Amino acid sequence: MLLLLLAPLGVAHADAIDELMRTAMSREHIPGVALLVVKSGRVVRMSSYGLANVELAVPVKHDTVFQSGSLGKQFTAAAVLLLQERGRLSLNDRISRYLPAGPPAWSSLTVRQLLDHTSGLHDSEEDGGEIFDLRHEYSDADLVRILQSYPLNYRPGSRWKYSNSGYILAGIVVTRVSGMFYGDFLAREMFAPLGMRTARIISNTDIIPNRAAGYVLTSSGIRNQDFASASLNATGDGSLYLSLDDWAAWIAAMDREALLTHASWSTLWERVRTSDGKLTQHGFTWDHVTLSGHEILEFDGSWQGFRSSIERDPVSGITVVVLANLDKAEPVPLSRGVMTSVAGFK
Repeated sequence: MLLLLLAPLGVAHADAIDELMRTAMSREHIPGVALLVVKSGRVVRMSSYGLANVELAVPVKHDTVFQSGSLGKQFTAAAVLLLQERGRLSLNDRISRYLPAGPPAWSSLTVRQLLDHTSGLHDSEEDGGEIFDLRHEYSDADLVRILQSYPLNYRPGSRWKYSNSGYILAGIVVTRVSGMFYGDFLAREMFAPLGMRTARIISNTDIIPNRAAGYVLTSSGIRNQDFASASLNATGDGSLYLSLDDWAAWIAAMDREALLTHASWSTLWERVRTSDGKLTQHGFTWDHVTLSGHEILEFDGSWQGFRSSIERDPVSGITVVVLANLDKAEPVPLSRGVMTSVAGFK
């Protein structure tokens, strides 16, 4: 099984974090990993390991673009909040205002419930299955129609259950309200103003400099990621390319509360409350978890041979991002380990 490891960017001698990364890559057979640590808007570590492309022996670098997986959901949520700030929609609006009328059970469903995972929608990956044919091209109307054909799992607002479907619909809402494709809205209204120069929607056909390849681990070694159609690689549930440079710019925006108001940034990570008053451990696109006695914010993503994770400690101002190009990679223990080391958690 081919696996080449490179020294981390800008680090002359291996340290405990390098050893953590190298050990995991060897154990899990991960071709490449990128690591970012930001503290209070300042990059304190940007390290790259292994290969972005095994066939061409291309190393991972700071500007290598990885697929986001579900870490991309935070940009969809931010886009909705930006449109709310501009008076174009409200989180409390019924989604029927922006989408074709659905079944009666959908009548009370709101934009907020799409984002906070309390919609009750049948998930696009319900119980590990796929309700969409990954090789088929769908219009937005097709995606809405298929999701409307499934009964709700529960009354909207009454429970929390992680939902890719909610973010697929939220991306379509952004398209309908803004008058431009969701990916173009992100590029023009968010990525460009924040200096996220290589962040973009996934494309199967565009020439994209420094694009990492995604890999799938099999009993005989790694192989290239599976195909997904252009339409299913452009939905609001996390279909983005981002480099460490892009993540650094985004985290700096979080830290200085750029682009969005304080209220909107707070909405992105505050804990969700269900209709019975129960406060969950989840936010729109962050989970509230305890690490060595400290409450931190965490999220992870997976798609097409890529895995990613992010940790954020509101107290110390430290944020850690780990990007890997293997479907079986486990980035969360790595990002937690780096957070524990950098923040000095005991």
